[in-house]
Amino acid sequence: MRTVIALSLLAATAAIARAEVVILEPEPPPPETPFDRGKFSLGVYGGSQSMLGERYFGLGAAVGYFVLDGVELGLGSQFLFGDGPNIGRLTPSLRYVAQPLVARSPVVPYVGVFYNHWFIGDGLADVDTAGARGGLIYVSGKLLLGLGVAYERIVSECVTDCSSVYPDFTIALSL
Repeated sequence: MRTVIALSLLAATAAIARAEVVILEPEPPPPETPFDRGKFSLGVYGGSQSMLGERYFGLGAAVGYFVLDGVELGLGSQFLFGDGPNIGRLTPSLRYVAQPLVARSPVVPYVGVFYNHWFIGDGLADVDTAGARGGLIYVSGKLLLGLGVAYERIVSECVTDCSSVYPDFTIALSL
């Protein structure tokens, strides 16, 4: 029995000695995406809307910073002008973009939340709203094009039409 064990150990030692040593190479890092930690995004927007019974035209800009991969803190502002009082808006936001999917598809989903403070002129009360958004972003290099839906609800004093649903468009550059 000792002979069988000794021969088995000898055979195993010889097999290990002949085995090739495989050196594992580290995996290459994943490709960079516009949603990586430390990246910035810049956006501009404009359009028209009805508010306070008047037609307004608006121009705005936003900046975002990705504090984690796929997690963006943003701040936007907009100025509306028209026949009624001038209106300004300040919008902090938080958005998650499914950053790991960028390597597999040029279209990735996003979800987010936001808060708006509307500065209303002519002595009218300011308005506060909160909302959520979700949709898809198409990634083409540094250009981001998105389409989704947003839900917004007035959280300050509200009499009628306290919530709204509208399209959420994204046109931004990643830096």
